[in-house]
This record gives sequence, structure tokens and C-alpha cells, in this order.
Amino acid sequence: MLDYLIKNGRIVDGSGKKLYIASIGISNGKIITNVSEDSEAKEIIDANNKVVTPGFIDVHSHDDFNVITDKNVSHNILQGITSMIVGNCGFGVSPFVSGAEQMSALYEVKDITTKWNSYEEYFDILSKNKIAINVGALVGHHTIRRHSLDEMKKEVPNKNELEKMANLLIEGMESGCLGLSTGLVYEPGRYSVSNEIIELAKKIQKYDGVYVSHMRNEAEGLIESIIETANIGLEANVKVEISHLKSVGKSNWGKSEQALDLIEKFSDDGLDINMDQYPYTARSTMLKALLLNDTFNYENDFSPMGKSMPNEVLLCSVPNEKSFEGKTLEDIQKLYDLPIIETVNKLLDDVSDKILVAAFGMNENDVQNIMKNDLTMIGTDGIDVGSKPHPRAWGTYPRILEEYVVKLGILTLENAINKMTHMPAEKFGIKSRGLIKNNYFADLVIFESDRIKDNATFTNPKNGPTGIDYVFVNGKKAVEKGHEKDVFSGSIIKK
Repeated sequence: MLDYLIKNGRIVDGSGKKLYIASIGISNGKIITNVSEDSEAKEIIDANNKVVTPGFIDVHSHDDFNVITDKNVSHNILQGITSMIVGNCGFGVSPFVSGAEQMSALYEVKDITTKWNSYEEYFDILSKNKIAINVGALVGHHTIRRHSLDEMKKEVPNKNELEKMANLLIEGMESGCLGLSTGLVYEPGRYSVSNEIIELAKKIQKYDGVYVSHMRNEAEGLIESIIETANIGLEANVKVEISHLKSVGKSNWGKSEQALDLIEKFSDDGLDINMDQYPYTARSTMLKALLLNDTFNYENDFSPMGKSMPNEVLLCSVPNEKSFEGKTLEDIQKLYDLPIIETVNKLLDDVSDKILVAAFGMNENDVQNIMKNDLTMIGTDGIDVGSKPHPRAWGTYPRILEEYVVKLGILTLENAINKMTHMPAEKFGIKSRGLIKNNYFADLVIFESDRIKDNATFTNPKNGPTGIDYVFVNGKKAVEKGHEKDVFSGSIIKK
């Protein structure tokens, strides 16, 4: 007898193939496709006129520590995410002390009593702690650099320091990590030169790891940064993933076409290269990082993170001054009665240097161009911190389905689901997930395409979607009728 029979669903299996009507079963945590609508089951779910898909795989998560302190990770599971890859943008979780120090730029790491010194220990703690969704990890370059170098701003590590970084990276890969990530616009990775990254990336080659990069410049230096990223992959002979591809700053709008042409050329020439994207025209990052990267210096065109005006920057998380959350920098500038750079410095010095913001600066046409590209997959880059986090943490996947599939027709349903499921599983070597296929793990989402609605906004971001009725993680019902259940059936994703 089946655990569940899902009857007469509109199956979008993740492969990109056209939707079809069928019934599927779940038994012992696995998908069973050889069933009929009359098969016996402990529970029957009528999926008539509902879409049934593989669980969504978030290739760009920052919930490395949150998955321990917030076991439900509600912002993920409610939007259909059943697997996530942490360790992005160079923010790695191990060793603990260096990882926590690095992550403190994004959010405070607290309420964790058990520490770890390796990825093997981190994975073991996750397994014992029980988690709501599946978790895979990248080794973060910032963290291993912070742990290994005697001077953070050093451009070239010495032989012993490079060897120490390499050993930490190898430990992570031996423990099952999926690759190496960098964030070459952030501290301390921004001081690194390409040769350092190439030497490290070579260490992941034998593990079929992926080199994942928040590139050095997403604005006026976008093209040069793509070339650097691709060359690292070529020199190290590894697969490449460009994180949250975008073209930031009004003077750079329209560059997506040139960027995509270049990436496609590398792909056509044999490099295994992809990119991920979130479906918004605002990015989210640390206010301090924007300042360091000249975002508010309007007298020149240089800014690796792009320019944004004060009225385009929303304060998401402001430790020590929650009343500022949801306000714009323009609001604070009027309050302080100071020029913008002095306003930002006063905020960082007097209030907190850990402020997170959402900063508008991308063009919708570029967002759509990147989304349509065959090499693009989906990731949230979500950081559910503060009272007004960027809504991508809660709304990325329903927004794609509602806005870009149903309303605008930018993507077909089959194409969108492929970008959310099979494409990331294939890229990162995630076995037996990402497809509705017999004996695959039963990570499933059941939603109503005519009711799907993204309820997360910039003014009220902490809202789950409408229309996602069920989410299964490894055959266990994690969401029922749009409400999460305290079911912790996630597992560790390893190479």
C-alpha cells in the first residue's frame, strides 16, 4: 500500500517536457510512477487541475547557520523549496569561529551551543539536529581565507597560508561539499587575485565540484568579470556558476545582452557554465559593502556593485535601531541633514556596521533577458533578517510562477520548473532529485497555477504565497493546504 496517492495531477516533471496528466504515488520516501488512480494508499490527494512538480532547489541560500537556529526555515518551505545550497558568495560555515565571524556581516550568529571545526562535523550536527529541508553546502572562500591568513588585506597569501586554505577546502570536498564559492566584491575575498582562486579551484576538480562566484564587478566591469570567472573555470578545469547575474546601475542597463552573448560563447566553446538569478530589480547586501564599493559616490562611474540613489535604498535590518527598518536612506539623510556619504558613515559608526539593505538599480528588461536564457537557473539569495528583509527570501519562486509564467508569459511553465529543479540538480550533481521519476526521492510541490500568488512585498515581506497547497520533503508532508507542519524530514545533500 502506498503512503500517498496523488491522483490526476498536471505533472510537470522537471525535465522540460510538456505537461501531462497522471497519478503518482509515494512510498517509503520515494516516488512511485507505476500507479493508477485506483491504487490503494493510506492517504489520497486529489490533484485534479493542480500542478505537481519536483521540489524546488534553491542554488543560492545564506541559511548556513539559520538552518540550525530556525529549524522550520519557513520562508523556504512555504514557497516550495525542498533543497537548498548554502555557502554562497564566499560565506562558508566552517571552521565555526571564522565562519560565524564572516557571517556576522549578514546576520548575528547566536543560540548555537555546539561548535564545529570541519564540514564533516557540521553535516553531522545537521543530521542529529533534524532539518526541515535538504541541505547541500559550498566551501566559502572568505571563511577559509579569514581562517588562514595573518592579514586579511593581503593580496597574495604565502605558501603556508595557501596550503592551509587548500587543506580546509579539501576537507570540505571530502566531506561531501558541492564546490567552492567566492564573493570577490566583499571582505576579505576582494583582495584576492585570480591566481589564488585558480589554485584553490583546482582542488575541487577531482570531486566534480562547481566553482560558484559572486563576481568582482556587476556594473561597469561586468564583462571583464565574466571573463575572469570563466577563465578561472578554464584554468582549473571545473564547472562554473555565476551567482545572481545582473547588470547594476542605470549607466549599465542593457549590458545583459552582451553578457549573455559572452557566456553563451564560453558555453559553446566547451566550458560548463551557468548562472542563477532572482526575479527582482533590487539587490540586497550590506550597507557597508555599498559604501566601500563607491555606490554613493556619484562623481565617477566606478562602482563594482552599481550606483543607487538614496531614495532607492531600503533599510532591511538595522541592529540597535529597529525603527529605521523599512525607511529609505533618503529618509535618514533628511533626519541627519547630512550629505549621503556622511549619512551612511554616521549610520555605520553610530548605529551599526551590520546594516542590510535592499537597493534598486537593475532594469526589468535585463532581468527578463537573463531569465529567458537557457543557461539560467533560479536562486533566492534570500536573507531573512530584520523586519523588512528583501522579499526574495519569501517570494522568489511564487513570483516567477505568477509574474513571469502566468502574467507575462516570459517563461513556459515547463521551462520555469526545469530552471527550479532538474537544471540545478544536474549542475551540482544532486542525485535522485529534481525530477518526477520512479524511485527518486519524493520531494514534491503541488500548487494551483490559477491561484499562485506571491504575497511578499518590500513593505510587507514576511508573507508566504497563496496557491501552494502541499510540499513533500523525502516523502513527508511538510506543507498542507498552505500551512507548514513541524516535520523535519530533510537530509544532507553530498557529492
